[in-house]
Amino acid sequence: MTSGPMATTAWLTARNVVAGYLPGIDILRGVSVEATRGEVRCVLGPNGTGKSTLLKVLFGLLPTRDGEIRVDGQPLRSIRAHEMRRYGVVYLPQRPSIFPYLSVDVNLRLGAWRYRGERGRVDELVGRACEQFPMLRDRRRQSAGTLSGGQQRQLEIARSLMHEPALLLIDEPTAGVEPRVAAVIYQTIKDLAAQGKAVLLVDQNIKRAFEIADYIYVMRTGTMLSEGSREGFGGDVEALVSRWLYASG
Repeated sequence: MTSGPMATTAWLTARNVVAGYLPGIDILRGVSVEATRGEVRCVLGPNGTGKSTLLKVLFGLLPTRDGEIRVDGQPLRSIRAHEMRRYGVVYLPQRPSIFPYLSVDVNLRLGAWRYRGERGRVDELVGRACEQFPMLRDRRRQSAGTLSGGQQRQLEIARSLMHEPALLLIDEPTAGVEPRVAAVIYQTIKDLAAQGKAVLLVDQNIKRAFEIADYIYVMRTGTMLSEGSREGFGGDVEALVSRWLYASG
């Protein structure tokens, strides 16, 4: 797979992005990606290649040193991280971000902060979240910190949807999650794209990510090694892994 032309329907585009944490040390070295409505786009690659850093940069948590990022046509340099939700972007980090001592119900309602004062709208969104993740309905009064790891992850995803985002940046959604719950999460991600949302997913579960991806980026040492549609990779996960192992550089 080689880099091809960028689609014109992207909700987010990043071109030739350079970024890092320490002066003089670049983690991302000229990375270009996009997130398009109605698609799951997966960023795959070995640990330490800059995948999680990429999501932080795209959400505005880490500034770029070079390159350009646009969200809904707006340059990211003019948007602060805490304003990203106004542009329809939510970020689910790999580490838990729930409020453990608050109930499941309150966690969900905090996700709908933009609709505060619209009780009916918030109630509707909570109901919708419980339909999508039925286990939440029976645990709405339960402290979020008492949920299992997989249940907490479902709560995080449900809470992010309360904002009715256009784009979800998701980092390792099933890390440490049992297979049965992981299957629910992957199906939810696939359904979100089918509903017209854009999803940019970083994942180490190559097989499952490959199954739901419409488009795949393969990263290696801060650069894009290759990219293309799932069909373009021939549906061969082993071939994809081989690119990591035997790529030069």
